[in-house]
Amino acid sequence: MSELKSDLTTAAGAAMLVGSAVCGELAWLAARGVAELGVICGSAGQPHCPYLIAAAALLAGGSLTLIRSRRRAKAAPVRAR
Repeated sequence: MSELKSDLTTAAGAAMLVGSAVCGELAWLAARGVAELGVICGSAGQPHCPYLIAAAALLAGGSLTLIRSRRRAKAAPVRAR
């Protein structure tokens, strides 16, 4: 894998993790707002907010992207003569 592609993949994975943190914060704020109304997010048949689903998806995607980019970036072992 070229170094530029590896750097772009790493940047994409990091951006996904940042997006996951932002969505997680928004999900927490939404849950607090809904809790003031007496409803718990995701309980009693209530659907989870899209922020929570996006946070989980971005966390999984970002982690997988970073792991794969780091594994591919490692050089292959060279045999000694």
